[in-house]
Amino acid sequence: MKQLYNCSTTKNLGFLIETYQPNSSMEEKITHEGEEIGTAIEGKVLIRIEEMTYLLNEGDSYVIDTSFPHTFINPTDAITRMVSAHTPTTY
Repeated sequence: MKQLYNCSTTKNLGFLIETYQPNSSMEEKITHEGEEIGTAIEGKVLIRIEEMTYLLNEGDSYVIDTSFPHTFINPTDAITRMVSAHTPTTY
């Protein structure tokens, strides 16, 4: 993940460009206070929130309550890229 904003504690919104290598995932489910919104700009990604799994194709977007355990998985043989914004700026 590449943080595009410096995580200022005086601001409420963080912004990321995320790259997931083929057949990879975040190491574990994460939880943090706030919300997150994002769009798959290249490839496909599975978003697992608690026990539910959602497949996003290129151009699909999501909005989640980040207080629920969640993770991102690239189930393909190609790179996946996403852009996302989250509150608070640090988690």
